[in-house]
Amino acid sequence: MSIVSHAPVKDSLAVVLGFLVLWSVAIIPVLLSPLGSYPVVDASWHHTWATEIAGGNTFIYAPYFRAPLYPAVLGFVYLLTNSSMLSGVLLSLVFGALSVHLVHRIVFLRAGRIPSLVAASIWMINGINIFYSSTLLITPLYIFLLLFSFLLLDRDKPRKAGWLLLGLAAIARPGAVLLFPLVLVLYRRSWKDSWLMILPVLLVWVVNISYGDGSTVISSQGGINLYIGSGPEADGFTAFAPQGDGIPSDSLPYVDNVWSASYAPFEEGILPSPSEVSSWWVRRTIDHVAGSPLRSLALAGRKLVYLISPVAIPGNYDAYYFTGYSPVLRILAGSPRFPVSGLLIWLLIPGALFAGRLSLRERNVFFWVVCIAAGILPFFVTARLRLPLIPLVVILLVPRALKNIRKSLLLAPAGVAVGIGLAFVTAGTVSAGGVNMAFHDGVAHFQQGDEHGAELLFLKAVGVAFNRQGDIDMNGVDALYNLGIISIRKRDTESARMYWERALLRDPEYTPAYEALLGLTR
Repeated sequence: MSIVSHAPVKDSLAVVLGFLVLWSVAIIPVLLSPLGSYPVVDASWHHTWATEIAGGNTFIYAPYFRAPLYPAVLGFVYLLTNSSMLSGVLLSLVFGALSVHLVHRIVFLRAGRIPSLVAASIWMINGINIFYSSTLLITPLYIFLLLFSFLLLDRDKPRKAGWLLLGLAAIARPGAVLLFPLVLVLYRRSWKDSWLMILPVLLVWVVNISYGDGSTVISSQGGINLYIGSGPEADGFTAFAPQGDGIPSDSLPYVDNVWSASYAPFEEGILPSPSEVSSWWVRRTIDHVAGSPLRSLALAGRKLVYLISPVAIPGNYDAYYFTGYSPVLRILAGSPRFPVSGLLIWLLIPGALFAGRLSLRERNVFFWVVCIAAGILPFFVTARLRLPLIPLVVILLVPRALKNIRKSLLLAPAGVAVGIGLAFVTAGTVSAGGVNMAFHDGVAHFQQGDEHGAELLFLKAVGVAFNRQGDIDMNGVDALYNLGIISIRKRDTESARMYWERALLRDPEYTPAYEALLGLTR
């Protein structure tokens, strides 16, 4: 009896320890690379925001353009660690490890020891999750909150804390609000505690009201993100803001290109409120969808394919790029053509599909997955937005696939074949996804004094940018400008002139290159 009672704890400790070991051998080489100390895009903004909070500027970005929970949590950690980026990385590691424990615990309570070990192990070795558990992004915290709230709510007697945790998930990523009506239906016997779900949202709303915009409940980025994902230029996976002609003079303390682009259509000096800006983009998107229903329907179909594809589409970060720094990460994550992490899920799908009707508990997981997916599809499908689906999918698939192991093993190759086929069709999203990691790597090398390495990477970044079809530059002009800077440092003014002229040829309004050329003539 003692052995049985202690088995879940020992098993959970084993899979969590396994995750920590795999994280260490996969991620430490990444952290030791120049990119390891260079947060990219959203990660950089979170670092800046959290640093401001740690310095006492608690409500610096209210009314909020982006949901505030993760920067607040990171800011508290920074307060204790003097804004150490490593502490932020370790915070993501903690949430990643806890999510492995939660997968184990949820499946154990539903299906017993073997399924719980298999499910937790599949999530434990997911290379994409391991990578994102090393970044300063919302994803690890959001996954933890979703899984913890699911564990506490989806039981015979839902726990009060589950409602509160789901509310916290909503102020980490507002898409979780779509789960609110679902949980009210699924767990209606405990409605008396459901007000706790609304409490975190109300607190953020009060802050937004206090800072002048009562129409922004959690954050105001939804409007432009909807346009990016469903507007006329949308391709379903590129998370870049539309190009604007100008940036308001009273811009935020950090340069958030999505925020800047959202205000670009409005006259400087006559800026509407954040909620009005968001509503403007929503109306513009709705007008497009209403005017081009067939195109919008086709786009939705492509997004659905991206959603079920095993390929991890870049968003801020390209996880596959980092496999060049880490052989272990390369094994766990795979490549766009053979995405190991995603194929592990497809390995389970056929056996789970032929396991009979869904039980009540399985239906509940399925509905959670559908709701979370519904919060992604109107926007854009990238790895960091899709990743929270994966542990819930694993929780659903593993116990079903193990009901008939022999049949599942016989059907597994078919699942892998379908997954590889999807990867073949969607692998191009990785190079076309708007994330030019070579450029960011070049900046990181330059900041560490490796000008030669930076030059090679900027040249690579130019090639990546120039090979991409469409209007998104992917930092190609920035890379040309930086190549000019490196040339000047090498006293090669002719090369510098050539790079800056090429930058202006690609973007005639690129002011830094114009000013640099003027400097050469003085």
